[in-house]
Amino acid sequence: MEFLDNADAPHYSDVRSPLPSVDAGPEAVLAALQEVDWSAFTPARDLRSLRARLAELEQRSGVTDAHRFVTERLVTSGALLRHPDGHPAEITGFALSPDGRHLAVGSWCGDDYETGGILQIWEVPTARCVNTLHGIEGGVGWPDYGHMIQWSADGQRIAFAFNTNVVGSWEPFGLSTDLLGHANVTDGYSRPPTFAFAPDGTRAHITMWSGRAVPGCIAPLAEGPLYFNDDLDNPNVGFLAEELPAAVSDLMGDEQLGLERAFWSRDGARLLGYGDGLVFAVDVATGRMSWFAEAESRGVIPAWSADERLVAYQTDSRLVIADAATGRQITTLPNHPGASELSWGSRDGVAQLAVVVPENNDADATPRVLIYDESGTGYGVAAALKEVSREELDGATWAWAPDGRHAAGLTENGQIQIWSLGQAPDRLSVVESPEDAYGLLWGADGVLVAVGPSALRFVQAATGETIGDFAFLRAPSGLRPLEIDGEDIGENLRDSGELTADPTFALDDGTWAVAFESGLVIAPSDRRDALDGALAWTVERRFAWPIRWGELVIVPDAATGAQQVDSPLTKYAEQFQGQSGLDTVAGQWPPPNIATVDDLFQFARSARAALHSGWDYHVSENLRCAARLRARRGEAAEATELLESIPTQVDYIRGCADVAMILAAAGQADQARQIFSFTEQEVEDELDRHNVAFVASAVGGAYAALGDTARADAWFDRARAAIEPETNSGEHRLSVAWALIECGRVDDARAVWQAAAETLSTFYSVPFLAYLVRTGREDLAREVLTFRDPAADEWQDHSWFDGWEAVELFAGFGRADLIHTWAEIYGSRYAYEELVERAEANARTAGSRPTEADLDSLADAYATLQKTPRTRRERPTELLILQAARCGHISAVLDLLPALPADDFNGRAGHAFHALWLVTTGADVPTW
Repeated sequence: MEFLDNADAPHYSDVRSPLPSVDAGPEAVLAALQEVDWSAFTPARDLRSLRARLAELEQRSGVTDAHRFVTERLVTSGALLRHPDGHPAEITGFALSPDGRHLAVGSWCGDDYETGGILQIWEVPTARCVNTLHGIEGGVGWPDYGHMIQWSADGQRIAFAFNTNVVGSWEPFGLSTDLLGHANVTDGYSRPPTFAFAPDGTRAHITMWSGRAVPGCIAPLAEGPLYFNDDLDNPNVGFLAEELPAAVSDLMGDEQLGLERAFWSRDGARLLGYGDGLVFAVDVATGRMSWFAEAESRGVIPAWSADERLVAYQTDSRLVIADAATGRQITTLPNHPGASELSWGSRDGVAQLAVVVPENNDADATPRVLIYDESGTGYGVAAALKEVSREELDGATWAWAPDGRHAAGLTENGQIQIWSLGQAPDRLSVVESPEDAYGLLWGADGVLVAVGPSALRFVQAATGETIGDFAFLRAPSGLRPLEIDGEDIGENLRDSGELTADPTFALDDGTWAVAFESGLVIAPSDRRDALDGALAWTVERRFAWPIRWGELVIVPDAATGAQQVDSPLTKYAEQFQGQSGLDTVAGQWPPPNIATVDDLFQFARSARAALHSGWDYHVSENLRCAARLRARRGEAAEATELLESIPTQVDYIRGCADVAMILAAAGQADQARQIFSFTEQEVEDELDRHNVAFVASAVGGAYAALGDTARADAWFDRARAAIEPETNSGEHRLSVAWALIECGRVDDARAVWQAAAETLSTFYSVPFLAYLVRTGREDLAREVLTFRDPAADEWQDHSWFDGWEAVELFAGFGRADLIHTWAEIYGSRYAYEELVERAEANARTAGSRPTEADLDSLADAYATLQKTPRTRRERPTELLILQAARCGHISAVLDLLPALPADDFNGRAGHAFHALWLVTTGADVPTW
């Protein structure tokens, strides 16, 4: 049974010393190789046939000196060792090169947008990764956006979407830094644009708002950047026609045509695409639509034949096969309800169309694959394939062999079925697919590739043998081999440009390993076979060479690796001293809980140092709330220290007034006067129309608490007058009410909040409610909890706390009684009993946490975190910090916080404050 492409492969050609048949024996082959003029060796011409001949020799004689000799030659000439790992997130797209020999696989970014994702290039016949472009800002493409990776017709350039909405082109066998050109022309799209890469690899049609009937521009991608605002009058930028045909305009009305998918014809003359229920072709030279047809596809993407002679599309009533050049209908068939995929193949020069009706389709149609020729003659294949949205994902569940006599399908129950086709189709073999696989490709030399969100599996179609099986996003437990004090030396070497990729990879679910490009490997000594299944020498970043055909330097740990000649780790030898083997594990977690609240205050305060001025508002707000908390605890000196760290003067004045108000009310009038010592003119100098209500109420409260009634009245009058109904009225209103309550003017405060004409945001109302409960003003808390706008009709709910926010707050405080009060008003709508149980549990364990159960829960969550890829740990780390804070484990909080980004307030600094609120109050809201 013939499965392979019969096209002649390049042959190893050396006119002075032709390679003998393997029948001559390994010694004869070695002797011939030693006589070769290796200066004439050209990998693109010679390597594949040489590799095939040595593979044949290995089958006969095992790995011989001939294999080792050639491997040494290749390594000496610049071959690099490469591992297959490195994706920071799930695969977002993939595309097979025009000759089927290489597969591009891209991933989105992990937690770090700027560090980005990667694009891998795999040599399909060898099932090995041969190149990696890393540091693609924002990642490659976007989750659930298809056709975001495209090859040029000659396979020498590749284009993909990155950085959310930019399209760029690279040399697929070059370096990450070899960005040839990119176009940022969408004026801020929040998702990648539809684009079509020209066959010559120098330009692309990119969807954007252009004011034209067919939206978008033809942008150069051969060199340099192109930006929306600066370069669209560039003579190298092209646009399509301004007007649509009258019939299309009648269909579209005033709407601009939306392109869902676009392709460029191989001759560069036409843009082929579909969108808004139309399938069409546009003449690139004139920019005009040469033909169109209505194609209400219902999720079935139109398909063009490989020779671009035919196009197939489905409407509500029929399946159409049309001339792709003119749009003329050649054949119409009944439509296929429930169909999910159209796919063209070719057999003996005759085009064949596969229509996939998948398992569990929405029309309850019998699952099968129907095969038609262009005349409409066909037959069925009893394959129940998986239903996958081709609008959102690359690939297909049906893959044609180049000969058209065979195909493979990806089934709903997780199998790859390989079929011989004809009037009596025959299922030849069945292979398990990777978990959640959604794409299947038939590449060169009869190799199938199944793609899942984080896996690739390569299968030799002729035998059903799996020749490569790769899972990404694995995170073995324990420290990575090159990790020192939380810093990974391999990542540093990559980021500095000393290496082209991070050398650390997961050999399996439980083992870290390291593969340096030079051939130095850190791995257990008994895992050579596993290494051979993962690693490859790569030649010109295009061809793979088996590592078993040569020698590798395999050492047990980084300390030993640093002692090797020309080791990339030599300069770190002292730091790695004492490390032994790959069984290094992190210390017991959680650590002993010996840290104090003061330690957490200090961490939160110091975290602001790494933040730029753009975060000043958030820093000021949180430091002011932290200073209030210190004042509430009677810690005047510590509150002053926090106030002095506030970066903006107006917030510093407001914070000083807040703290003075709290201290004076608690009997520390002298300390209050020292802190609030501003002149009224100094306050006036910082006022603007947006902050008067905030600052004036705080200043009024400070004066009132210090006994200066006249000044207090004047400032409170200004504060009340500054409450704006359009801008921050809720925040203004509650800030004024807070200050009035704090200095004893409860009736005035009640009048302020009762004047609210709208439901206030819980962002402000919940902290206000928390303040009332924590300061013992439960009568006011119940009053606020039940407050309704008296002007609202009986069916209109203007209550502030009809959601879960108040209940969550009371549960954190351990106040089941307040939950029952809330339930008397709102309980008929919600099942709140679980929150009552949580409140009761919190009340029982108050003062005794963390309990043993808490420690076990933290340990379990941390173990799960350690199994999460490093690039995806940010959110789980944040959640674990909050979990630790809720049970009062401050040492665990402080141990985790450094893992969050220091230069983003929402990372390290923000979560330090979240933890502070939880540890000190039991609620994750700013402390009023």
